[in-house]
Amino acid sequence: MRPEHPFSSRLAFFTGKGGAGKSTVVAALAVEARHRGLRPLVVELGHRASMQAIFGARHIGHDPVEVAPGVHAANVEVDRALADYVARNVPVDALARRIASSASLRRFFEAAPAVGEVLTLFRLEQLLGTDFHPILVDLDATGHALMFLGLPAVFDGLVPAGPVRRLLDGFARLLADGTHARLHLVTLPAQLPVQETLELHARLAGEVSVRLGTLFVNRVVPSPLEPGLVPTLGEVRAHDAGAAEDLGLLRAACARHADAQRQIERLHAIPMPRVLLPLDPVRSDRAALARLGALAATEGAC
Repeated sequence: MRPEHPFSSRLAFFTGKGGAGKSTVVAALAVEARHRGLRPLVVELGHRASMQAIFGARHIGHDPVEVAPGVHAANVEVDRALADYVARNVPVDALARRIASSASLRRFFEAAPAVGEVLTLFRLEQLLGTDFHPILVDLDATGHALMFLGLPAVFDGLVPAGPVRRLLDGFARLLADGTHARLHLVTLPAQLPVQETLELHARLAGEVSVRLGTLFVNRVVPSPLEPGLVPTLGEVRAHDAGAAEDLGLLRAACARHADAQRQIERLHAIPMPRVLLPLDPVRSDRAALARLGALAATEGAC
């Protein structure tokens, strides 16, 4: 199945099992987007700082900052988002200032269920009013991502007409419209990540109305040698008696590659275009990110 252009939607969400390299894939795609003449923005949730480490930035805060030439990043800070939300929706200035400056009220709002997620939606709505394209949202691992994307359904019938209802309804429309928003999945070619990805896709189909984008299979180890070409121990001993250990390592590498291929085959059950990203021992420098981004953004993948 051929992927669509990875930057065709304005808003791109990414999720996957923790440790799958999701943030690196997001950063690499942002670098590639800039290479194509776009103005990308990476958005992280407030308790994370992956982009700060990936790009070597001093600090990434609530307001977008440039972390690489033409690439910006922001970190949703709940207290700033709350202050902005109150300022927009509380009509009395004095009351709005009092709410925004009250530490006890801030703690209450931050601890209340789903308030952080609603404020994140509000911040994304603000950012959609800018000229950034694409906006790549680095969500948490699968469980939290499901809850975040399912907010409109969770609050359906519970929230009366008002600013929050309008925000949730607008988000639901955005998710359902594939021209504006897509959800991309990142996984590894290993048994547990693949199983979690299969389960996530099944839950998405039943719980969340969101258009799916690309399934990125990350850190795919290339074949060390075609299995049929691996020599036998007898053949090796006939030419080099000391090469038995090397042969064992080669056979183990071939076995790992074969297992990865079996896991990738399991992912064929998910009707999403797939992009296989090879294992690169160096992914922290800018050149490595550029290489990875060019591969991740390919339109000719399987």
